[in-house]
This record gives sequence, structure tokens and C-alpha cells, in this order.
Amino acid sequence: MLSRSQRIRRGFQWLSVVLAAALLVVGLILITFDVLELDPWHVQQQDTSAAISTLLLGALGLFLACTALWAIVQALGWVVVKIVHRYETH
Repeated sequence: MLSRSQRIRRGFQWLSVVLAAALLVVGLILITFDVLELDPWHVQQQDTSAAISTLLLGALGLFLACTALWAIVQALGWVVVKIVHRYETH
């Protein structure tokens, strides 16, 4: 049987993964729509390299945003567990 603080920690771990995955899915959908709007027949060589670099930069930004969201929710969970643990022991 898990203690209250362990259940809270597990809940925050689940929440952080779900929120980061949701942000990843939304970001990938937005990037996909942006790529699909690009007309490959009217794009010159310089525009193609700029589009690819923008796509990679957007993917990197999305990865960093997902990681930051995951870390923030984990940190909030850590704080809540510390508060709950303090009240459990007293």
C-alpha cells in the first residue's frame, strides 16, 4: 500500500508526462500544418534550406518546451509532496 505522499508523487509524475505528451502532439500537428502549406513546386533552393532550418528550430523549441513543462510539473509535485510529508509526520 502506498503512502499519501507516494500516491501524490505518482499522480504528479503521470500528470507531467500527459501534459508534455499533449504539448508534443499539438506542436507536431502545428508543425505538420505549416509544412503542408509549403508549396514545393514554387520554392527555390534558398527557400528550401530556410524552411528546413526553421522546421528543425521549431522541433528543437517544441522539445525544450515539453521538457520544461515536464520539469515544472515535477517540481510542483515535489513541493506538494514535501508539504504533505511535513503534515503527515506532525
